Amino acid sequence: MTDHRDDDFRIRPSAPKNRGQGFVSKVLKQAGKASGGKSSVRHPTSARGTGQRPGSRLGRGHTAARFAGAKLTPMSRRVTIKTLLFNQRQASPQSLAKHLRYIERDGVGRDGEPGQAYGPQTDAADLDAFKERCADDRHHFRFILSPEDGAELEDLRTYTRHLMGRMEADLGTGLDWVAVNHWNTDNPHTHIVVRGRDDTGKDLIIAGDYIADGFRHRAAELATEWLGPRTELEIQQTLQREVEQERWTSLDRPLQREAGEDGRVQIERFNEPRLQRQRLLLIGRLQRLQRLGLADEMQPGTWAVHADAEKTLRALGERGDIIRTMQRAMRGEPRELAVFEPGDDGRTILGRVAAKGLADELRDRGYLVIDGVDG
Repeated sequence: MTDHRDDDFRIRPSAPKNRGQGFVSKVLKQAGKASGGKSSVRHPTSARGTGQRPGSRLGRGHTAARFAGAKLTPMSRRVTIKTLLFNQRQASPQSLAKHLRYIERDGVGRDGEPGQAYGPQTDAADLDAFKERCADDRHHFRFILSPEDGAELEDLRTYTRHLMGRMEADLGTGLDWVAVNHWNTDNPHTHIVVRGRDDTGKDLIIAGDYIADGFRHRAAELATEWLGPRTELEIQQTLQREVEQERWTSLDRPLQREAGEDGRVQIERFNEPRLQRQRLLLIGRLQRLQRLGLADEMQPGTWAVHADAEKTLRALGERGDIIRTMQRAMRGEPRELAVFEPGDDGRTILGRVAAKGLADELRDRGYLVIDGVDG
């Protein structure tokens, strides 16, 4: 019998009330305090594999990173987090102030209003005071939090506060942070700046594996608690969209794993249980990569994915984001759009500055949109 549960009436759970820390969170917090945030349990190398990143266990959060994500399943909500550890001693004294002004700029609010910074206990954070507290710090952390279903979360402010509370429990320290929600893109997201000191005034060092995976897993757990797991229909619709996208997608990861040292992908392996449900999607993705010049069918059932496929797809995704930014700046006016990198060909471009902003919102790398005199 066919299961039609995806068509049934679904109750959308509201944001869960803060019921206090769970038992595991309390244990992790106490363990973090006792060991300065580092794991006090030694594991043989074989237990963790040989591919662990150097330094990934140094700092707060390593213990929590091992537990985070244990409840996640393929049906869980997905969240992307971009992170930058910003060394203030190697940057301009005004770099943090510039970044804070940028994330609170005009036009990023839900209805086009300026952004509003907030913190753990206030809906109107004093960014000047935060900047002063950070003045003598060695570093600070910048995060861009992007839940895949950010629009459905609606109350991003409360979601972010709950997530930062879990981060504090994982790291075993209170955190000094400010955040601004941005609604000016296709997917709402949140900029978070965390001061580089713990609640004792010492440098805040976060373990690499928590930065790479643990924090993102916590965010996915929380989004799943708020919205419930994804339905099979939602997952299939997301993957169908990814088949044709000119960017690095979740379908490219299994293709990358399946490719051997020679980059060959055997279609017959898609019949294995772990890939069978995505078989047609993966084949469709290979065909799309072929049209992009990033894969070749060597013989029936055998494909070769180019070694630079990931790098190229990520660059294509960034270029697509730039094009969409240019289209918004031109307000839909018909124009031939072109992207120029510094030093491309040394040519001079004359025209009106239509918009300016940051192409890389973590590193404050800027862009200009110019309405050229030649159209």
